[in-house]
Amino acid sequence: MDKAMTRTRLVLVDDHQDSLEAFSIFFGEKYTVFGYASAVEALQAIDAAKPDVLVLDVGMYPVDGVECLKAIRATPGYRDIPAVALTGFAYEVERQGFLDAGFQAVAVKPVLDLGELIAVIDRLVNAAAPAAHQTPTRPRPSIAVATPSAAAANLDGRAAMTASGADGSAATERRRPA
Repeated sequence: MDKAMTRTRLVLVDDHQDSLEAFSIFFGEKYTVFGYASAVEALQAIDAAKPDVLVLDVGMYPVDGVECLKAIRATPGYRDIPAVALTGFAYEVERQGFLDAGFQAVAVKPVLDLGELIAVIDRLVNAAAPAAHQTPTRPRPSIAVATPSAAAANLDGRAAMTASGADGSAATERRRPA
């Protein structure tokens, strides 16, 4: 079987061309990447890309990453697709807002630990795969980000995880209900 046929399909949307290219190259080492410079482009191509996971810049204009996620999730077949928010907004209240908006994880730019971001994406994809064969009944337990600096936060009854590296980078992850 063709290796590309078994790879995770990742849609990356970032309106900053340098970031789009850099992330596309990095993610392309592991995933089949479909990169788009705008939410509009991604929405027009979503059915052709058939992604397993989304990585969306939230600070795009005129359609931001939150609106892009809502539109993709409104598309038949993508209601439960896992999504990672890429953002320069680093305050906890902002990260929590992105989780509340439907993202399962938040990565603060600049992303200094790309390996951690890959690990978060892999966990989301692996958690989503069995969910496609389950009946939604109750929330899954939280997954901790495996770093020495991981700190758990159980906010408003939903499991959330924030990990901050010594370099000040942070990634926040939320598990979707099954």
